[in-house]
Amino acid sequence: MSKEFHLTTARRVPLNTQKRIKNISPGLIGRVVVVRTLFNTFTGCLLSVGRNTIRLRIFSGIDRLFITIRIPIGIIIDIFRFPCP
Repeated sequence: MSKEFHLTTARRVPLNTQKRIKNISPGLIGRVVVVRTLFNTFTGCLLSVGRNTIRLRIFSGIDRLFITIRIPIGIIIDIFRFPCP
């Protein structure tokens, strides 16, 4: 069973960026994606897209566990499919 964490911050990205993320995200569910936020970049499997958050499953190399994080859409700068050669 994976642990679940929730990221929070008071800073936000512009509304047009938030709308673009909401439109792109549902097509990426179940795929490995790269999520750039205001303070970090995460690579993992996109589990679900809610009204205000996305759930991303990432691998913690330190504990060798999978961790589920909820990221508010308001702090996501960009989301795209992981480029596999």
